[in-house]
Amino acid sequence: MTSTRHLGLDLGGTQLKWAVVDFTDAAWGRIATDRVPTRVDAGAEGIIDQLGETASAAAAGWGPIASVGVGIPGRYDAAGGRVIMTPNIPVRWEGTHLVARLEQLVGVPVHLLNDARAFTLAELRLGAGRGAETLVGMTLGTGVGGGIAIRGTLYLGRDGAAGEIGHQTIDPDGPLCNCGNRGCVEAFARADVIAATCGTATVEEAVRAAAAGDARAVDGLAQVGRYLGIGIANIVTVLTPDRVVVGGGVAAAGELLFAQVRAELDRRVRMTGTATVELVRAELGIWAGAIGAAIHGAEAAAKAAGPA
Repeated sequence: MTSTRHLGLDLGGTQLKWAVVDFTDAAWGRIATDRVPTRVDAGAEGIIDQLGETASAAAAGWGPIASVGVGIPGRYDAAGGRVIMTPNIPVRWEGTHLVARLEQLVGVPVHLLNDARAFTLAELRLGAGRGAETLVGMTLGTGVGGGIAIRGTLYLGRDGAAGEIGHQTIDPDGPLCNCGNRGCVEAFARADVIAATCGTATVEEAVRAAAAGDARAVDGLAQVGRYLGIGIANIVTVLTPDRVVVGGGVAAAGELLFAQVRAELDRRVRMTGTATVELVRAELGIWAGAIGAAIHGAEAAAKAAGPA
């Protein structure tokens, strides 16, 4: 009997999260989740070994599994099964074929996906994006990641990079972004910038301070919301989505952030309406990346296998 369970691995610079999901009766369900510290000092081969060990342990406890998806915090080559760059995991991936090596270890098909696109897919299938036809996902953390779903399907473009909402230019003379460009949304709204703007050490502290009425934190979140709103307004103008899902620690600020985003949408979107664009907080928390990776692995494996 073919297994209906699928594993997702969300590779982060601090933690490696995993999720087992199930697809039965045309519906996705979450079976189990957990996390372990990432062996960032082990190099590319050591990290792949850890991915294999984690997958084997998860499958032993919650399997059997039919596929594995891996969420990558950076760029990857989907056709070649290679990781190109992981800015927050400073290891040399050159010459390392992650998919081929991991398939040898786990014995089932393996597929890669950017972690922000995995977040978007998870929220589309199991979270705050359920039922949306055209969805924009935005996750705010160390960077600003994004993803797009059109007609209920994650859109990846020709190389898996579609949806990089955080790297659209909103100020051509703005601050330097980690990607090397100037004036990206991420340069104004990544975690360290949010904390500095709000006068706190972390985003979580910024949210708490703003909720308590701290004037600098309130003003800082409003400023961040303005820049996010400009970026989201551009996407709304181009795609006319019916829902925008925002995740990451700063999303906990709720209306302290979202009110300014909505104000920018109303101010800047002129060629389509905004009244029916829902701006909502993500629902799946820290597990969205692993869940989305699992779903992507399953859908990609099914597509590769062809008609049943």
